[in-house]
Amino acid sequence: MINWNKHRILVIAPHLDDVELGMGGVLNQICKSGAEIFYIGLSLPHHVNERVFMSEFWESQKYYQIPKENYFIHNYDPRDLFSKRVEILQMFYDFNQKFKPNVVYVPASTDIHQSHQVVFEEARRAFKYSSLLGYELPWNQFKTSSDFFVELNQDDIDCKKSAIDSYKTQKERSFFGNDILMDLARIRGKQIEVKYAECFEVIRWISRI
Repeated sequence: MINWNKHRILVIAPHLDDVELGMGGVLNQICKSGAEIFYIGLSLPHHVNERVFMSEFWESQKYYQIPKENYFIHNYDPRDLFSKRVEILQMFYDFNQKFKPNVVYVPASTDIHQSHQVVFEEARRAFKYSSLLGYELPWNQFKTSSDFFVELNQDDIDCKKSAIDSYKTQKERSFFGNDILMDLARIRGKQIEVKYAECFEVIRWISRI
């Protein structure tokens, strides 16, 4: 079992909902541990009603209970983070100087979504002295790097399911189907002989004395 509360943790969502989809079970473990956690969200998904979507986002976050002051929500164009990459790098750099997270979660390096690639690349530059883990969003990946597995319990699964169910206007998107995400959790669990798991790419892991 990972002792999360020894770490200062940052999760980064290119689009608000990526973190819950990619690591919603582990996020529950982190929050329950009492670890200090921060959430950076860069944009809303494309073609959503901002008022409705943000209401759903905050409803989903009730399941994690991250302090409101630890959210840093931005409103970049979800399809064009590339043109803002210098600005995003500076924002990441400034955040790192102020809060110095030692574990940072980002989309995996094999995620082909353009905006996700921008977040991966700029986070790798800004947080190069932190441990970096890539969460998987399989619909955006031709291949995955299953380097680091975390076993999930039923509470973690229920929390992830409830958080994702909060996005009621997104139900038509295929990867919001709970069967898909639960099947993935079972597959990852089967790989390590447990019931449920999430897995991550180890981009960099630093263990300090």
